[in-house]
Amino acid sequence: MTSKQTPLGRKIIPFVVAAIVLFLSIVIFKQLVASKPQAPEKPIQEKTWTVQTLSARPEPIAPNITLYGRIESPRSSELSAAVTAYVNSLHVDEGSHINAGEILLTLDSRDAELVVRKRTAELEDINARIKTEINRYQSDLKALQIEKELLNLAKRSVERFKALKGRKVGTETQLDDAQRNYQQQALSLNNRQREINDHENRLSQLKALQSQAQVQLESAQLDLERTKIIAPFSGRIARVSVAPGDRVRSGDKLLMMYDTEALEVRAQIPSRYLNRIRNALEKNQPLTATAELDGQQLKLQLLRISGEVGTGRAGVDSLLRITSETQNLELGRSLELSLTLPVIDNLLSLPPQALYGTDRIYIVENDHLKALKIERIGEIDQDGEPKILVTSNNIKPGDQIVFTQLPNAITGLKVKIAGG
Repeated sequence: MTSKQTPLGRKIIPFVVAAIVLFLSIVIFKQLVASKPQAPEKPIQEKTWTVQTLSARPEPIAPNITLYGRIESPRSSELSAAVTAYVNSLHVDEGSHINAGEILLTLDSRDAELVVRKRTAELEDINARIKTEINRYQSDLKALQIEKELLNLAKRSVERFKALKGRKVGTETQLDDAQRNYQQQALSLNNRQREINDHENRLSQLKALQSQAQVQLESAQLDLERTKIIAPFSGRIARVSVAPGDRVRSGDKLLMMYDTEALEVRAQIPSRYLNRIRNALEKNQPLTATAELDGQQLKLQLLRISGEVGTGRAGVDSLLRITSETQNLELGRSLELSLTLPVIDNLLSLPPQALYGTDRIYIVENDHLKALKIERIGEIDQDGEPKILVTSNNIKPGDQIVFTQLPNAITGLKVKIAGG
């Protein structure tokens, strides 16, 4: 019995045939592609970078380090008023050069003169009282002898009247009068002796008053002298704080000056150099520096290291004395200076472009770069060209050090030495 196809079966058959044809086409295409002959691949060639090098030559060198400092003076003086007075005259201006002993400013001296006159009168009064006391003492000594003689006379008078009374010649009244006279004379003698005994105490009191008056007079004379403000040393006026006619009180600032022969530069030393500098100072090795300011060539010598570190500062301040003759250097000026350190063995002098980062250089080894870590010691000027000084235990004499800056420098990068 023959089966009849349904309408659904007749619709599916064309799709099945199309799928079979598509599958066979894909299989045949893949076979054709797989059987196609392959072209040989070209090997990737590594790029070679051309670099310039120099031969490593470690040698003993005295490195320089760059410091930034500020001019100051340990001998700067803020002159102030010692008395309350008006400013009479000002003899200098800000920036003036002055000599030691020169009058800088004059205050009104009339009040101070009145005080001196008063203290002088007080001292003269006490001196007169001392002379009076001495004269009185001399007079008392002479009077004491008379008082003693009078007492002896009074005593003999009493004895005489006693004898007369015993013989019934004298009266009781005469004896009483004689005894009364004797007692009065004895009392007078006692008072005189007391005055003489108290002389030293009275004289000591007067001399104490004399000393006090003398001190007060000298103080008043000092105040009078201080109405003239005199330069304590030669130097330059840094600041003037008053003008003629101003009234100043004791302690008010008048002007500031500094010694131009004692100028120093305060410069901060990075921590990595501190040990070398401290060791050099302990061994009394001279540490010199140079700088230029307003066309002046300055020579300096490092004297000491500060005993205090400011808040937020990484280094320690050093103090360098300016040893060369200078003119018109103002306090507070900033300057750049080059400090020469003691000689250090096995240093390499390299162009700045040889340094990568802060602690790395490259050498050429078997036509490839190799990174080496170094320690930067300082700088030096060779034939007018700045060089950096480094040291490393990994560098051998003759190593080829790269001084071409490569943006992609890395250990293993293939390079070619220029001219090699």
